[in-house]
Amino acid sequence: MATTKNSPMPWDFLDAYRGKMFDGQWPTVVQMFEISVSRFAQNKCFTAFVPKKETFTYEQAQAHILSIANFLAAKGVGKGSKVAVSGKNSPEWAMAYLGILYAGAIVVPLDSTLSNKDMAKLMDFAGVKILFADTDRLEGFDAENKLALTDRVSLEEGSEYPFVLDIKAKEVKRHQADCEDTAAILFTSGTTGTPKGVMLSHRNLVSDCYLAQGNMTLYPTDVFYAILPIHHAYTMMAVFFEAISVGASIVFGKKLIISQVLKELKEGEVTMFL
Repeated sequence: MATTKNSPMPWDFLDAYRGKMFDGQWPTVVQMFEISVSRFAQNKCFTAFVPKKETFTYEQAQAHILSIANFLAAKGVGKGSKVAVSGKNSPEWAMAYLGILYAGAIVVPLDSTLSNKDMAKLMDFAGVKILFADTDRLEGFDAENKLALTDRVSLEEGSEYPFVLDIKAKEVKRHQADCEDTAAILFTSGTTGTPKGVMLSHRNLVSDCYLAQGNMTLYPTDVFYAILPIHHAYTMMAVFFEAISVGASIVFGKKLIISQVLKELKEGEVTMFL
């Protein structure tokens, strides 16, 4: 139900954190996640059932995210740096995405079904030098496209490349983005021409996330199901950001196979299928 002029707003709770964890009207994506960690540290954050069952609480996810951020910062990644993430829906994808933002950099989420050639064009255009991706994408990618990537990190175990969750990096100084900084560059599908990179600030993402809650009620006990590609703006906003903004959980589905979807919906006790 839509809110009226004088009714409480879903984001009113942010007042308790303004001046302590963030300044201004809205927090950054990083600060939004930090607030959820402080409120719901032991809530389930990310879950997947394929290829094996894995669940991360908000506190556990934050630990991995910080390691990723420190790894990137130690590589010189910071304000204005672009880092790409491409892969099937997974907790690893989500933690890599947030780790890039924690480093103060710009995340470039890319369609995992693109050809190496098409993905290389977008990465070259954006100026990406580090890539987080599934193993099959990383193998031979740099040699084929001559992008001179400085680092490649796998979102899957059992690869010759570093596994994102095995990263153990010491705390280093990291750039802290502000609300007006670009958080992500989302490329259009290019159905009517060359794909265009849409630059979205932290303010764009966070304000849209909270304002949408004026038309729907979300709870920290909700469980979202992410089955549509998470690099798309819709799933990124309606599932990824909405869930982490209220301390809710996300179950990541990888394939639109009815039997698998039904099993994950039941086992994950999903309450939100958007």
